[in-house]
Amino acid sequence: MSKCIGCGVLKQNSDHNKPGYVVKPENEYCLRCFKIKNYNELIDQEINAEHFISKLKELIKLEKKKEIEFYYIIDIFDLEGSRVPDIETAIKNYPVTIVINKIDLLPKAVKLAKIRRYITELFAKSELNNANIILNTSFKNNFINSLLNKIKKSKTKKYFIGSSNVGKSSIINSLLRANNLIPQIVESKYFNTTLDFIQIKLSSDDIIFDTPGIARNNSIANLLNKEDWKYIYFNKEVAQNTFQLKPNNTIFYAGLAWVNFEWENEKLNSFHFFNNKEIKLHRTNTKNAFDYYERNKKNIISYNLDQTINKQEFEFTEKDINKEFEISISGLGWFNFKIKNSMKITINIPCKELDVKTKLRKPII
Repeated sequence: MSKCIGCGVLKQNSDHNKPGYVVKPENEYCLRCFKIKNYNELIDQEINAEHFISKLKELIKLEKKKEIEFYYIIDIFDLEGSRVPDIETAIKNYPVTIVINKIDLLPKAVKLAKIRRYITELFAKSELNNANIILNTSFKNNFINSLLNKIKKSKTKKYFIGSSNVGKSSIINSLLRANNLIPQIVESKYFNTTLDFIQIKLSSDDIIFDTPGIARNNSIANLLNKEDWKYIYFNKEVAQNTFQLKPNNTIFYAGLAWVNFEWENEKLNSFHFFNNKEIKLHRTNTKNAFDYYERNKKNIISYNLDQTINKQEFEFTEKDINKEFEISISGLGWFNFKIKNSMKITINIPCKELDVKTKLRKPII
């Protein structure tokens, strides 16, 4: 097939989630370019990380450092899983604004100042320690207007990058609406190459570039059929569930994963879970956990089931007593707790390889 006359990517009609997709081979524009050109609407498409880095290095060779900057979009619901360390390394010497998206998913009682402090501390230890940080949601105009004002302050070319399903396309769509102008895909020196980037005019002076989302290989979403991704990527405030657990209790995230809690004495411990409301939590005794999984796995969420149970263990000793921790599971959310005695927490995920990222961290809430 020929190339899209909008973004220059080679057209294809086998996968609508990938750049270059066309309904018919004779279409001049790929679906992504067609939607933005005719309907003022951007759609999500994704690319693997290695391919994206290659395109990014090609871009950096073509541009002068002072003429470009990057807007790096991170999902607050999946801070670790939506970051791409190789991308952070590639852009570290350029102006970067980190946009922490979907903050409206957090409980309303959480103060924005606390989130900002947490994120600032998180990135202070990274290669992007000099980056600006913006908190954002696509559903509230004051946040989008602040982002738009930031964009308009400089005349650089601004590249929006991030993992798939972090809300990048929603942000750009909101910027287009907020700017009250009909956007255009304009000609650029990059067109007729295969950079997979779309150049968009917010106004005569403000140009941004959309890029395909980088495939998230560390999310539990990869165990699901795509029609069930609604359980992982969503737009509603997280559910809060508190359990007073006994030793050798287990909490199931529907049929996707389960967490075992073990300690020696009979004291109760409190655990606070933050997850998608569509993912139902269930408590059972640890000795019955695998039987419960076997009985219910086909009735909960349809996905590529596997008999291999991968385990990740977190152990806490007396030196951790009275400390507060949080464990995140990419795609499922997180739970936090205070250590009262030595204990072990085991996360169980039914898959051949442990691709799902888990992280022990200080509590965000």
